[in-house]
Amino acid sequence: MRRLLGWVVLIAVLGGGGYYAYTHQAQVRGVVRIVQDKVTPCATPLTYSIGSIDPRFGISKSALAADLKEAAGIWTKAAGKDLLAYQESGGDVTVSLVYDERQAATDKLKDLGIDLDKSRATYDSLKARYDSLSARVEPERAQYDAKVAAYKNHEAAYNAEVKAVNSRGGATPDEYENIQADKAALEAEFAALKSYERAMNADIDTVNALATTINQLIVQLNLNVAQYNQTGAAAGEFEEGLYRFSGGVQTIDIYEYSNRVRLVRVLAHEMGHALGFEHVKKSDAIMYKINQSTSLQATAADIAEMNAVCRLK
Repeated sequence: MRRLLGWVVLIAVLGGGGYYAYTHQAQVRGVVRIVQDKVTPCATPLTYSIGSIDPRFGISKSALAADLKEAAGIWTKAAGKDLLAYQESGGDVTVSLVYDERQAATDKLKDLGIDLDKSRATYDSLKARYDSLSARVEPERAQYDAKVAAYKNHEAAYNAEVKAVNSRGGATPDEYENIQADKAALEAEFAALKSYERAMNADIDTVNALATTINQLIVQLNLNVAQYNQTGAAAGEFEEGLYRFSGGVQTIDIYEYSNRVRLVRVLAHEMGHALGFEHVKKSDAIMYKINQSTSLQATAADIAEMNAVCRLK
């Protein structure tokens, strides 16, 4: 009886495992791939597919596929063989473009003609611009509040006048003319108020974009200065992209880039992490912690890390 019970338990466990494998194919495939890479690293190409692309990035799937191919080619050239391969769907790694305040800040500053590189000089320049614009925004807010209060008083006086005339059964020709002139003045005041509001909000948006970008530079350049806590500013670690392995699923999310070269580099960097590469200390390397070079070739430091992980030499 005990032996029969043991067989029943074994069959149940195997059946449960088979059911889990059937219902969680992506997770099981991911775990198997990770184990395979630990035993025989870089033996077969790691496949990647494209997931979601937020339309606000303004990039098509075909364009992203081309950029991914170029990024993968950096490692192919360095290794002398394919380490990565595109798969239409169901690849080992899913690559997505995720739009949030980081790319919004980059887009805002790009529209203003501000070129962003990851340097102390850029930080100093943006900080000076932030300080100058911030000093202007607070008086703008106070003036806007005063304008709103004045408009509301004018509007209340106009409404009271109209109500009084209507209660008397109508306006005289002179009263009607005055009311119409007052109405036109009120409409012009409202239009001027909205124009001022748009200009003020544009300044506030710029201040917030500057704060977000300054915060990322503080983190990336390891500067010993206080971060900015404006609305829209991302405090803490800033990442252009992030490779994750969670629940058996591998993903690469790209959050920000300012041009095509930077996108290819951040894709290559995160693909490197997917292959098991760690950060290197050379600042011009693909696998350096900050994306601050414009080279699309693996450096000696990148190749050394790749050879160590992939056991190529």
